[in-house]
Amino acid sequence: MLRRALESGLLRSILDRADTQTLPVVVGGIAAISTLSMSVPFASLLMASVLIAPRRWRSIALFASLGAALGGGLLAFHHLGWERLLAAYPDVVRSSAWSDATRWLGAYGVVALFAIASTPLPLTPALMFAGISRLPIVEVLLALWLGKLFKYLLYAWLASRFPERALRTEWRHVEALRATLARSMKAPAGP
Repeated sequence: MLRRALESGLLRSILDRADTQTLPVVVGGIAAISTLSMSVPFASLLMASVLIAPRRWRSIALFASLGAALGGGLLAFHHLGWERLLAAYPDVVRSSAWSDATRWLGAYGVVALFAIASTPLPLTPALMFAGISRLPIVEVLLALWLGKLFKYLLYAWLASRFPERALRTEWRHVEALRATLARSMKAPAGP
């Protein structure tokens, strides 16, 4: 219920600024909030933003990736401490996402964080491990930003092309139907 209300409020913020130059900056702020809250999936909000303003897909993706990287950096290195969170929720350590993230980050460092950030894999366990293992914050922020930039540019590009491609496909179907109807109208009537 709370997640849905938060998502609706964030979407309303996007719609309110659809025709303004501040839309990409607002989307970046929403990406940071979404990352920090760990409860609202940002991809749908990114897609909605691009569908609202398809010509600005590059700047939307750029600011969204900056916001998500800053939110992820704050989440990884916040002062509350992941140790207390892990003590309160010991099942997190036994999850497959945790074991994958710790194995990858232990073996490949921030390169693994880049790979996780650039895919739809859950990022929170990797951020937890990055914070606990004291990876260099500048490298973590850079890996998060580049990974999110790669992913969000791809998502934004696809969203910006979707309506045009869908309309062209539907138009081809209409033209094929029109040609079929025209041929059937010209055909001689049967006995």
